[in-house]
Amino acid sequence: MLRRLKNDDTNGGDASRNGSPRESEDASPRSTNGADPMTSLQRYRSQTMKDYGLMIEYKHLRQHVPGGIYVLPSFDHPRTWFGTIFIHTGLYRTGIFKFTINLPETYNGPGTYPQIVFNSPVFHPYVHAETRELDLKPKFPVWDSELHYMVAALAYLKSIFYMKDFPQQSNIANPIALEVFRRDTEKFVSLVEACVEESLETVYNNDQNSTIRFTKPSPAHENLRRELFAQLGNSETQQTLEDLDIDVTPRNSSLYSAPDDQASA
Repeated sequence: MLRRLKNDDTNGGDASRNGSPRESEDASPRSTNGADPMTSLQRYRSQTMKDYGLMIEYKHLRQHVPGGIYVLPSFDHPRTWFGTIFIHTGLYRTGIFKFTINLPETYNGPGTYPQIVFNSPVFHPYVHAETRELDLKPKFPVWDSELHYMVAALAYLKSIFYMKDFPQQSNIANPIALEVFRRDTEKFVSLVEACVEESLETVYNNDQNSTIRFTKPSPAHENLRRELFAQLGNSETQQTLEDLDIDVTPRNSSLYSAPDDQASA
């Protein structure tokens, strides 16, 4: 079972190692209001443990990521992850939606949500129209760092593309999308198809910092492509990707997606 590391896990027993309580008090500077300030070493330890916890969480994510989703951390910023989701059925079918995950410095702390922002517009009641940020609160009213992990957030991300109804709530990310969904189904479908089309038109527009990049197929990729699908032994998957005209050459062995039948939508 995945368990978050706490600062206490590394700081426990510091008082006993540093001598008596009186000696610890004398050795530690106090602020004017009498509270013990966190030393630079303590802050370093705290941040190091958070970063280490992030590495453990990503390792867990690689093993349990929902099918159709690919996630890879930035090479330069470990708290920035790049992702892509392929939608195979439903209103958003054939859509290829890229997104960026931003994990604040206080992530793993109580009440600190991760931030998931789509690269292209997603017309959906749970996605803010202006910022393109996914609203996590319908699924996670309170983010509990002891219970909630990125794999759960990504399972929720996938599920929004297959929702057939939306519970009544006071605050919703895109009230216009919800209104259109309830009053004009035909218009809603049309607007969804437009954002799907835009996701396909911009699929080759790669963020220069992204670790996931799409390139157009070239003859040099064909042999590798055939070898890949021969190993997979899945002609249906090959046909789907050929219809999309997407080069599926793998760039990094860390890029992993679980089979669709193991995903929780």
